[in-house]
Amino acid sequence: MVAGSTPATVPTLTTKRRKGGSMAKMSAMKVKPKFGRADVRRRNLRDAYWPDAAAATWDVKTEKGWCTVPRTMPRVMTLINLLTPKDAGDAARVYFELWCRAFDGTFVELSDEDEHAFASGYTTDRGTRSWRERMKVLIDLGFIRVKRVGTKEYGAILLLHPDDVVEKLRAKDKIPEGWGWHSAYMKRFGEIGAKPRHHTVKSR
Repeated sequence: MVAGSTPATVPTLTTKRRKGGSMAKMSAMKVKPKFGRADVRRRNLRDAYWPDAAAATWDVKTEKGWCTVPRTMPRVMTLINLLTPKDAGDAARVYFELWCRAFDGTFVELSDEDEHAFASGYTTDRGTRSWRERMKVLIDLGFIRVKRVGTKEYGAILLLHPDDVVEKLRAKDKIPEGWGWHSAYMKRFGEIGAKPRHHTVKSR
């Protein structure tokens, strides 16, 4: 499921009072998602273009194996690519691979570095070494925190809120205004009807 979309179910609490003033009984209820006009329009347009679209695509409400990804992820990956030292390759793919393994708690337990390296596109004999170099870039930029577990240097990973990381990088003048990246990032929020956690205008 992509961040910003309507959740499949929304837990709500209802109170049912028994006769005689007994203690209220709380129960969790599932509420069906409400589709707005824009959702219905897009679905109708999709089905008009591809009549078999419903059967050929997916539904996160009925299938397992999907993760929550912010709609700004492509912009964030572009920033990581821009900030990664040229001799260190691109750490964005490693970041995305970690995100795909995280549950909504933003926490990842690493069991096999070779597997993570392979999934990130590093398939040669030095793939794991390349993966570790990109991991260090993500740590230095502030996108992730790592915890040593036993003999594993990268035993557990915490993915930090991208908006917080972006704000800290801007405060350190790590994102030149001339790149045009931040204006594109903010523009994307307007397109998806969301608000960033931080919205500061740097003085010139």
